[in-house]
Amino acid sequence: MTSSKIFLYFLLSFVGGVFLSSFFNVPKLIIYELFILGVFYSLIFFKQKAIVVFAICLIILGLGILRTEISKDSESGSLSVLKREGYFSALKQKFREVIYQNFSPPQSSILAAILIGDKEKITQEWKEKLNIAGVRHITAISGMHIVILSQILLGLGIFLGLYRGQAIYFALAILWCYIFLIGFQPSAIRAGIMGSALLFCQKIGRQKAALNTLILAAVIMLAVKPSLFKNIGFQLSFLATLGIVYLTPFFKNLFEKTKILKTFNLSSLLAMTFAAQIFTLPILIYNFGYLSLAGPVTNILIVPILPYLMGSGFLFLITATLWPPLGFIFSLPVWLFLNYLILVINFFSRFFWASLNFQISSFWLVVCYFFLGYFIWQLKKKEKLKLLNY
Repeated sequence: MTSSKIFLYFLLSFVGGVFLSSFFNVPKLIIYELFILGVFYSLIFFKQKAIVVFAICLIILGLGILRTEISKDSESGSLSVLKREGYFSALKQKFREVIYQNFSPPQSSILAAILIGDKEKITQEWKEKLNIAGVRHITAISGMHIVILSQILLGLGIFLGLYRGQAIYFALAILWCYIFLIGFQPSAIRAGIMGSALLFCQKIGRQKAALNTLILAAVIMLAVKPSLFKNIGFQLSFLATLGIVYLTPFFKNLFEKTKILKTFNLSSLLAMTFAAQIFTLPILIYNFGYLSLAGPVTNILIVPILPYLMGSGFLFLITATLWPPLGFIFSLPVWLFLNYLILVINFFSRFFWASLNFQISSFWLVVCYFFLGYFIWQLKKKEKLKLLNY
């Protein structure tokens, strides 16, 4: 039993405790029993490593339950202090004004949502269109959004002449400045932690270490605020990042067989998008009861332009804030990207077959993730066989 596996068991034990206490009322007697059994097994079988690890897992499981029970009594919301926009509130307000002065709805509301997380002015009609087209994720500061931004920043760092390791630190610094800028929205914080974990995983370059890193990030957030376990935003950020780590190589190999995607270097971005969506699809259907049939097509058409839209959008914001005439020039490519995006959404959202009302129970939710886990296990098994044959 390696130290990496032991660490993973400890992390999963804490998550298991939070899970049990989040969905069930766990008597205090059970918590005391877990602590007593853990200490008892540790003392009696201290020479047997496997039993000691199991005993410590029992203690950590009890700690997870206890932490959640305490938070139920008085959850002050440790992260709520971060909701304040702080010193950058005036700058964010200026960016908001610049967007709404230079663009008309729905371009302005969609751009504001994509760049600064301001979704207030997206109309209900457009929310429905985005849902039907399967691209609502582009207007949310979510795991997907942060991943795209982090990869843009990583590419920018490499373009500026930084080594890959330095570029990762550069991306992390700018990423958290951006999260600070938009006012430390809770969804942005969660996505930022997962995005940071993903960048760190890329630096490590090992899937086992990547899994431990992601679960550690989740454990830290749950230790601060256990109620996050039932939060759909937390679930989506974690699952999207997990999907990107494990399924991106599979989709990348698949997309690189298409010449046009390989020629324009779109395979990586689309692979991350589909990997994240596959992993979040069951939880989305379970919570919202709909399935976008147009989503795979619209994502292929829209996701490749997102880095260019976000890059040109930030350039427009900075120049328009400093010198409006120059900002107007840089607004032209942004206007073109937005109009293309709106054209695609309008076209696909009008078809009756574009989305399907589809509800699944918690049983089928578990079954879906069981098969996803089995599929990943098979992929890893094939990779090991390839290495052995090589």
